[in-house]
Amino acid sequence: MSGQPARGLRLLYLGPFNSPHVEDLALAMRERGHVVEAAGEQWGGLPASSLDEGGVPTHTMRFPTTLWLRRLVRDFRPDVVHAHWMPFAALAALAGARPLVASAWGSDVYGASRRHLLLIRLALRRASVAMSDSVHLLARLEELGGTGRTMLVNWGVDLGAFRVPSAQERAELKVQLGLSAAPVVFSPRGLKELYNPDVVVAAFARVREAMPGAQLVLKHLGSAESVPLEWRELPGVTQVGHVAQEAMARLFRAADVTVSVPRTDSSPRSVWEAMAAGSATVLSDLPWVHELVADGRDALVVEPRADTVAAAIEQLLRDEGLRGRLVASARALVEGHRDREVELERVETCYRRLADSRS
Repeated sequence: MSGQPARGLRLLYLGPFNSPHVEDLALAMRERGHVVEAAGEQWGGLPASSLDEGGVPTHTMRFPTTLWLRRLVRDFRPDVVHAHWMPFAALAALAGARPLVASAWGSDVYGASRRHLLLIRLALRRASVAMSDSVHLLARLEELGGTGRTMLVNWGVDLGAFRVPSAQERAELKVQLGLSAAPVVFSPRGLKELYNPDVVVAAFARVREAMPGAQLVLKHLGSAESVPLEWRELPGVTQVGHVAQEAMARLFRAADVTVSVPRTDSSPRSVWEAMAAGSATVLSDLPWVHELVADGRDALVVEPRADTVAAAIEQLLRDEGLRGRLVASARALVEGHRDREVELERVETCYRRLADSRS
């Protein structure tokens, strides 16, 4: 009957359920009136999952994993199973979970071994929909067997929380974060080799020589001791561990420049958050970047080497006009293409279509 509210779905999320990505999506769907549970494992280097206290029950994976998941699906009776990180999608496929949405994150595909590629192909053959956040990664999924059942969807950005600060607000945020009034460079990606943290630190050392007051906020996911001693002792470096979403927004809004120069990537949420929050970005030259981002208009795009990264950072810190133009253009790009509410609506519509197809 028209005019009646749509029924709530039963959604099971499978994957690293202490990941901010999985937590954010699961909690958002619960807020939209769905019955949500999450299963899988908690990844090391991240805080324990907050889902249970947020009203989303979690289930830790047990061996034999296929039998464990079959029992969970039988007991919970989900309308949709959404697996994050392709090895979890392969587990869902082996367990016969239907309908299955498989989300690739990037390195789970780009860095996959031959054995894992076989599992990815299995997952894609049995998935109703394969999702990714970049055209390049989506094309790779289609090459591996997801042709005709793929969907481009992004994590999206909370445009209210991540907003461009005034000069005064940025100055006040620096004080609140224990930083000086000097320019701030933020590296939000962590210390995995994939993210080229050595390049970021070496680039900052060069910038610091040219601009002695410059500061680097270096984010990591472990203890302070996980940061190499020589990096900790480098003048101008401040370390931060895992922080909540609200604190991340403050960091981005305080940063004059954000650096993200990994070896491989697929439209990372942190870059779009930086763009939304008014931090000019320096990005490594990867395929996903050129799908929407224009070098010199929305960001500076470079090869991930210390000299090129340093030159881009210094250019942005010295040229206030260029930095302002990039910030304004990047914010408009996020508003037009990465609104979190729009992306959530698209994902929810996909879930309903899959659930209805079972009826």
